[in-house]
Amino acid sequence: MNANPDIKLACMSLMWGNILDDNKWLDWLDDVQAAGYEGVALFDNHLVALLETTDFESQLANRSLSLVSVDYRVDRDAERLRHVCSIMQRLGARHLVALGGLANNTADIDEVAGILNEMGQVALDYEVRAGFHNHTGDIGETLEQMEALMSATDPTKFFGFLDVGHATKDFVGHPVGQRAGIYLDRHWERIDFLEFKDWSEEHDLRTEVGAGLCDYEAVFNILQEREYSGWITVEQNGPMGDKSPRQCAAASLEFIEQGFAKDLHPKKS
Repeated sequence: MNANPDIKLACMSLMWGNILDDNKWLDWLDDVQAAGYEGVALFDNHLVALLETTDFESQLANRSLSLVSVDYRVDRDAERLRHVCSIMQRLGARHLVALGGLANNTADIDEVAGILNEMGQVALDYEVRAGFHNHTGDIGETLEQMEALMSATDPTKFFGFLDVGHATKDFVGHPVGQRAGIYLDRHWERIDFLEFKDWSEEHDLRTEVGAGLCDYEAVFNILQEREYSGWITVEQNGPMGDKSPRQCAAASLEFIEQGFAKDLHPKKS
């Protein structure tokens, strides 16, 4: 159990690769449960496929796991978005993470912002809150691009999100360890949901949380000061070195729990 009862941790499927291959989704759920997480996150196409072809919902329930967030490619397909959001609403997931797709690095910021506002409104119809995933090669790669994009969106329809690992890798022009913290500090009022990931030159985004260059103590500090509550998704783009996905997931969870257990702001006597 997390040392901070106001924060719950979910594990993203990406580290297990294509979970639709050879029933790998069951291994993923077993590993996530064994590592000690309370929830899961996955891509929208995987969610739809699993619900159509497997007993995914009951297998989640059997492991006392919650569906927390869904990654969704930015597009104008409102019908598909409504289908995904209706599934999310039924399963209790409240965070749609928009990335890629039409939000590529050649797109117009104002045009993408308009699409995101439309997606955000659709999501809200199903009690889901949408945020934009900063990502290498997309329109929100750098800190300045993310700031421009978010300032162009409607805060009543579209909410703030940060992938800490991609921020550490991509927010160039700022001290590497401080990159995520800088964004969180500047834009905390928009932050609705977070993804913990780390980055190192050796392992890229396959780095376990706490084993890379992000100053996670500063991140924990900000979250405690601002009293963050709710879910955080933990993601790794693949296993680090020769470790298994379960080992990596467990190591990240242990680091995060230890980080939240520290009294970073002791009360003065």
